[in-house]
Amino acid sequence: MSFINGLKVFFRKPLYVLILIFFIISWFLILFGHIFTSVREYYQFLLIFIGVLVGFNFLLLAISLFKSIEELHYIVIIVVFIISIPTVFIFREFLILFSLICLIANQLLTAFFAFKLCMDSSTKVDDFLYRNERYNKFTRSFEFIIFGLLTVLVFLFTLNVLSRVPIAARNSANIFRIIFWVNVILIIIVITRLVVIKKFAAYITLFFVLTFFYILYIIIDIIAEFIFPDRGFSWVSFLIDFLLFIFIIGSIYDKIEYLEKKLKFIRAETISLFVILMKLIAQFTKILPRLEIPLIEGQQVYILIIFIIFTLFFGTHSILVHKEGKKDIEIIEND
Repeated sequence: MSFINGLKVFFRKPLYVLILIFFIISWFLILFGHIFTSVREYYQFLLIFIGVLVGFNFLLLAISLFKSIEELHYIVIIVVFIISIPTVFIFREFLILFSLICLIANQLLTAFFAFKLCMDSSTKVDDFLYRNERYNKFTRSFEFIIFGLLTVLVFLFTLNVLSRVPIAARNSANIFRIIFWVNVILIIIVITRLVVIKKFAAYITLFFVLTFFYILYIIIDIIAEFIFPDRGFSWVSFLIDFLLFIFIIGSIYDKIEYLEKKLKFIRAETISLFVILMKLIAQFTKILPRLEIPLIEGQQVYILIIFIIFTLFFGTHSILVHKEGKKDIEIIEND
């Protein structure tokens, strides 16, 4: 997939790899504290460790607006790290405001790239089936029907299960009813397009299946404390969030030239540093909701709402512009 090419570019940059390693370490420390300990001293250490990491990344982010980080001498990097320690305390109020921006960006980017991953995966399968000119009508129709039936089955099964769980989890069934009607709208658009211009977006039912499982994951993450008292689901949540984070980084660097051309004054490395900061702050606030940051609670709920909105509007856009057999389908076409 194209994001893998972006990851290859990213991992050729030693400083970014080092930052990523510390990011992963901090993420494991957060997860460990969330599951295994409530010792106050541990969280104080974690707050200082991540605070310094946030300060260091923030200063690099600011510098990257004016100069490429790769061009900095290693002594300058060390000085930036030393300065980052008092930065956390001196600019505490500003960093709280910046954290709010990161949380909002995390919700938007996570929802968008989760949608993009579902859409790209389904269109690539459809494009693969289309390449066999002799059988593509049969295989793509089979694809549409099989995944359509699978979508109906998983919806019915999930609604049946949710009707038997505690009330806090049972209310989440309404989310699936909403997404069901979103899917109905998209199916109507697919059929209308097929009738009018004879173009068939057969991938749409596979897209429904993929979005269903992502929505199911978010809902389980939201109500995990009711159904997983031992917090064991946090490992699954960590793995999925991390893989999505890697996909975001890879996707950014896959389009590095396009992004720098369009954004002009913002380098791809600036975006990468921001994404790392964004994810770091978002994960940290999940286990420390008492931090003085607005929107800190209910982050997954906001991501869910945004994802459903993206599914409807970007899904409609993708159906209308989709070209069967095209190797790379983009949500937003390059000029």
